[in-house]
Amino acid sequence: MTTRALPRRARFAITAACALALAPLLPRALVGRDADALFDGEASAQDALARTVADYVAHDTRAGSFHTGSTRFDGEWALATSQMAALGLSQVILAHPELRARYLPPLRAAVDHLLRPETFAFGTQAWGAPALESLDQDRGHAYLGYVALAMGALREVDPGTPHAALHDRIVEALARRLEGSPVGVIETYPGEAYPCDLATVVGAIGQHARLTGADRRALIARMAAVYRTRWTDPSSGYLVQTVVPETGAWASPPRGSGTALSSYFLSFADASLARELGHAVARSGTRTLLGFGAVAEYPRGTSGQGDIDSGPVVLGVSVSATGFALSSARQLGDRDRFRALYRTAALFGVPVSRGAGRAFVAGGPIGNAILLAMLTARAP
Repeated sequence: MTTRALPRRARFAITAACALALAPLLPRALVGRDADALFDGEASAQDALARTVADYVAHDTRAGSFHTGSTRFDGEWALATSQMAALGLSQVILAHPELRARYLPPLRAAVDHLLRPETFAFGTQAWGAPALESLDQDRGHAYLGYVALAMGALREVDPGTPHAALHDRIVEALARRLEGSPVGVIETYPGEAYPCDLATVVGAIGQHARLTGADRRALIARMAAVYRTRWTDPSSGYLVQTVVPETGAWASPPRGSGTALSSYFLSFADASLARELGHAVARSGTRTLLGFGAVAEYPRGTSGQGDIDSGPVVLGVSVSATGFALSSARQLGDRDRFRALYRTAALFGVPVSRGAGRAFVAGGPIGNAILLAMLTARAP
């Protein structure tokens, strides 16, 4: 699954190319003027974005709402939309408890959407068995990390959620599978493993431990060592994008999109590792031009094409890496980088006001859910 939670490729490809061409002509003061309000976590700025995401949740986005040309990707995008909506809405509630009554119902609805059998159809097709009916088994379904993180986000603001017992069972299954792997790998699909997906697993385990008092320190420390010593490019600090399930060896080059998103997910479990990855994205990947910021998809000296993970790659920088990097810029307190990246996100996303809400027109349900989560990311 990795970083396939991306805005629609064709639309963003056109927007990205136009944005890069027009950036030198646009005074930066006219684009992304609400960057400081979002960086500072002002209630009105977060509320405006959350209203749009809550509206998408109310309309019950399903796999059939997406048209990537792949039923697997359609299912992944539906899952990621609900997951990111849940994370973002929870972060808004934690930052502004006075908004709890407004956003707890859509937060609950987002988690309910995640737990429907049809949500897991793409995984059931790959594994031949439903994920939630296979929790007693010891293989696969790493995408459950996305689900568990969302359930934990709900549980943090709603401790009495009726999903608490299932949350416990999912996290226990994921922890058992990680502990049983000599190389720290759980497959997302048969023969496919992604450090970014595993970051959701580690993040969910750490989040659950914090909420319940379970002792997972040894497992989290072990996985942090795997990330640092086996999956991090020593020159750039970027994470490798895919690994061989049996050995944990690199199966693809390091990538900015997976590194930036992993930094966010790992912040729920290991603040130090998350900061290291965030700093690597800032140091090795961030590019600026006339006040606009973007993040390189591949480390210096390497190159590659855009794909479902990165979105369009234009002049070496990618849409998804840039958007995901907003989270670490905020978590690290890097206002200047946050401003620069947000200007680019605003240029690509075309934010408009809709009543009391604010929406990124080019993002659709998944883009708005991702940006809400990234723009409201809390320091670990």
